[in-house]
Formats: sequence, C-alpha cells, structure tokens
Amino acid sequence: MSEFNLSEEQKEFQKLARDFSVRELAPKAAHFDESGAVPLDVLGKAFESGLTNVMAPESAGGLALPFFEAALIQEELAVGCNAIAGYVEASAIAILPLIFENDSEKTKKFIQPLLEKLAFAGFAESMLDTTSGADNLPIAKKAGEDFELTGNVRVVAGDQCDWFALMAKDASGAASIFVVDKKAAGVKQGKTVNRLGRKCLGTVDFELSAVKLSPQYLIGTSGGAAEIMAFVLPRAYLLFAASAIGISRSALTHSISYAKERKTFGKPIGDHQAVAFMMSDMAKDIEAAKLLTYKSCQLVDQGENDFETAAQAKVFAQEAAMRIATDAVQIYGGYGYSREYPVEKLMRDAKTYQITGGTSQKQLAEIGRKALAHAAL
Repeated sequence: MSEFNLSEEQKEFQKLARDFSVRELAPKAAHFDESGAVPLDVLGKAFESGLTNVMAPESAGGLALPFFEAALIQEELAVGCNAIAGYVEASAIAILPLIFENDSEKTKKFIQPLLEKLAFAGFAESMLDTTSGADNLPIAKKAGEDFELTGNVRVVAGDQCDWFALMAKDASGAASIFVVDKKAAGVKQGKTVNRLGRKCLGTVDFELSAVKLSPQYLIGTSGGAAEIMAFVLPRAYLLFAASAIGISRSALTHSISYAKERKTFGKPIGDHQAVAFMMSDMAKDIEAAKLLTYKSCQLVDQGENDFETAAQAKVFAQEAAMRIATDAVQIYGGYGYSREYPVEKLMRDAKTYQITGGTSQKQLAEIGRKALAHAAL
C-alpha cells in the first residue's frame, strides 16, 4: 500500500498499540468473553500507556492525535480483543461532538476528567442510527433556560461511563446533541444487555425521566444536531471499520496458524486448494478494507467529512469481517464451533458491526440512493 506509507510517528503509535494488544489483550480475551466481567485492570494499563481518548484536545491535556492515528490504534487493539477495545472505541465516539464544538469550558468539564484517571464516556446507539429517523429518540423539552429529557436509550459502555452523549428531539422533531451525567437526577440505570458478542463491553439500558440539563450540557445549538453529526458520523463509521478490520486480521492469523498445524491425508490442510482459496479471499478482503478505510481516514483529516466514502468503508469492512470470521470457523471445522478455540468468539464479535450504527442493509440502501442522486446530476 505505497500510497498509504505511514509516517514514523504513525508507525510508533501503531507499534505501541500492537505491542500492548499482543501483551495485554489477546491473552485475556477468552477470559473476559466467558466471564463477561469488566476488564478494569486491562483498561487501566491502556490508560497508563496513553491509548485511551487519544483525540482529546491539548486544552484538556490530551494528545489531540489526528483521526488516522486514532483509527490505527483502534485497529491494533481490536486485533487483540474487540470487546475490550470497544471501551476505547465508545469513548472516542462520545467525545467527537465536543471536539467539533471546541468549547473550552465544556472540554474542561467533560473531556479533561477522562484524562486525569481511568474513565470513559459512552454513546447512545440511537445517536448513530440515522437510517431509523427520529422515531426512537428521547424527547427534549425546554424548561426555562434548561432542558428536560424523557425517554429510553441504550448506551454502549454504559456500565463504566461517567457520562454519555445522545441525540434528542423537540416537539417539532428538531434534533439536538446532549451530554448526560449518568448519576444525574432522573437517570435510571437498567439492565446490562446480554449480547451474542463483545460480552465484556457493558451495553446498558437507561430510562430518562424529566432529566434536567443546563445549557452547558447542550452541544452546539438547539436543533443543530445535523451539523454536528456531519462531523461525527464519518469518524464513528471509520472507527467501526478499523475495529472490524482488527477482527478480520485476527481471524486470518488464527486460520493460518491452524492450517499449518492441522493435517489431513498426510499434509497440512493449508496445502489443500479449498482451504488455501478461503485464506486467499480473507487476505484480499482485508487489504481492500484497509485501502478504503485508510483513504477515508485521510479525507477526514483533510477536513472533508465524506459520509459516503466512510459509510462504504464501514459496510465493506464489517461485511468482510463477518465472512472472514465465519470462514475461520469453517477452517477449524468442529473445533471452530467450540469455545475452546478463539475463532467462534471472533464470529460473534463480528456480527455486532453489521447492526451497530444502522444495519448493513439500511446503509447500503442509503449509499444506493446517494449513488442514484449523483448519477442524475
């Protein structure tokens, strides 16, 4: 990928994340998947290594890394364990609206505490699902100078977040972005969702009952969600794409290792054409996903909030991850279906991305509509 030669600084961040992933995440992935426990010790080490909230502005004491570097880090962490890396992913998405607004007081209030100790932010799933419209959003009512939020949200990393970002609509249907303190009056934490994959990434249901928020908790302007989300969505999609690539890379690595060790008819199964072709397809799809994702990361760092290309990268990477993880299970045969081996976890984790931020089918329909609109010009 000569057109995407990384700078020395980018390679250093990539290596830092890769070494940490190999040392701390991969050996513990099965344990936290089986137990569903929050990996606080591992996350604490990630925090100490400077791998959390890497896009936080310098005014808050952060590194203010370009988005491409953040995506490279996310990809490497996801290779080790996508679920543990999900806390880093969720917090990065949650702070994006604040990065866009660039308000110094809000930056210090909400982002700076995430850099002073092990802490994360979360985001409501409905904030990113633009394909469902405003039907599933909480209601925001004016209460003097304040706002009152009522409704239900499902929050990624809700079990460990200090606060979460969400989108709410007013009576006219206009949408706004808010920060909600998890401990605010009227916020009731419900059950942790028992999901198929990403078991240790606590996704939690919250009920909001007339939660009163001062104007400081509104990001941007009232009714101004569209402008903010034009900045947030491409970056969120690309973080998802980077994580999906991490799953695919892990699946291919495990497949190659097993194909060299497992023998049938007197030779490694990797020498059989059918298996070799499966791994060849894995490798080419990973390369294609990287090219599309890295190109999109470059575009957003150049200030082009290219929703269409980012959505294409997300859909391609997540669909590839599902195929690749499923093929990895197939290569392992009966062992692949057993929890004693790592690939069935990868298959369950990969499924998450075909749903998060809007299903693949909904996003493909949206990409198709945009393509038709361009063709008509």
